[in-house]
Amino acid sequence: MTGVNPLPEPRHTQVNLPQEPGFLGARYVVDTLRRAGHESWIVGGAVRDMVMGLSPEEFDIATSATPEAVMKLFRRTVPVGVRFGVVRVLERNQEYEVATFRADGGYSDGRRPDAVRFTNLEEDVSRRDFTMNGLALDPGTGDVTDLVGGLADIASGTIRAIGDAALRFGEDHLRPLRALRFAAQTGFEVEEATLVAVRAGAGEIGSVSVERIRDELEKILNSRRPGRGLRLARDTGVLREVLPELAGTDEATAADDILDALVGSSVDTLWSALFRPLGPTGAAAAMDRLHHSRRMAQAVEGILESTVAIRTLPQEDEAAEKRTLRSPWAKAGLAVEEARLRVTGDDRACIVYASGKLSEWTPSDLFPDRLVTGEDALEAGILGGPAVGDALTAVEDEQLRGNIRSREQALAFLANLRQVENDAVSDD
Repeated sequence: MTGVNPLPEPRHTQVNLPQEPGFLGARYVVDTLRRAGHESWIVGGAVRDMVMGLSPEEFDIATSATPEAVMKLFRRTVPVGVRFGVVRVLERNQEYEVATFRADGGYSDGRRPDAVRFTNLEEDVSRRDFTMNGLALDPGTGDVTDLVGGLADIASGTIRAIGDAALRFGEDHLRPLRALRFAAQTGFEVEEATLVAVRAGAGEIGSVSVERIRDELEKILNSRRPGRGLRLARDTGVLREVLPELAGTDEATAADDILDALVGSSVDTLWSALFRPLGPTGAAAAMDRLHHSRRMAQAVEGILESTVAIRTLPQEDEAAEKRTLRSPWAKAGLAVEEARLRVTGDDRACIVYASGKLSEWTPSDLFPDRLVTGEDALEAGILGGPAVGDALTAVEDEQLRGNIRSREQALAFLANLRQVENDAVSDD
């Protein structure tokens, strides 16, 4: 294994085995492979999570079986990467990635190996990214086999590349960002040699697809310590590569603490907090560059527009206030702005006022029943086209102010509005 430091002696521990459908399906896949004479283990993040007392979200399986052998053993399979030894097995309404033990050749594209050689568990784990992800679980006994020192690093709270960190990061240019993501998720410290490699490899992250970068950033945002992930990204030069829009913005560093104050919020709220220094339009452009869905980009833009509007409260016009606070993004905007003001220590009067009004106003106060239609406006003599929409908006504004409460009052308002228009034309 040229270029890889000698592996530690194998170590073992026991974990409590979960009984949810995901794990039970993974155990069935492993048992099926073993009954056919193939070595098989649950590997990777699921094992790490169980060692840490967490519930895994997905289960990957490594085996001595070739992809062809795997596909013969299971009725529903998807050959997602047979060239690299990877088959997706669909079992018990779950999906499992089953990969043949392999050693990789060169990585000319910084993502996938140019060639692979099927091998054994020891070589397979030695090519993985971090020691905590190099563990293997026997799902029948709960025994965890550690060939790379992952158990000790989990115990000490350390993120360490397996073997030569520079070599690991050269194999997949996303790994420097993944190191920071794991730091945000676990609270672990990145070991010094690995951190040096993160800094050295930051400039190569740009070669990675924007979708993979976006997904890692979203995992940082959804972590328990998003601010820590961002600070590490800034300190190592990674942030400049993955979010160039934030480079040099005066308020970007405040986003770290704001995000920490918003842990557990919806993902569009978290993206809004991250991109708040860019303003609504700049944030929407950044979301578009990261290939977010149009819906998500619009949500972020709407949330940040709400933060701008909330800062103008209180206003003299009750209708304008109600329109601000009935926006579908108002509550998220309020959360982002409140978090920002708590971090900066600025006056929170607008937050107190908005929160009070939201508690005071009922849904019918914010969304009054429609009393008149476009046809009513035309019958009242309002000119067609945009004038009709303007007239209906004016009626609703009066409803929001509490000045119109019935259809009769609304019709009278339209008639008066038409008279005002006639008087204006006469004056001309």
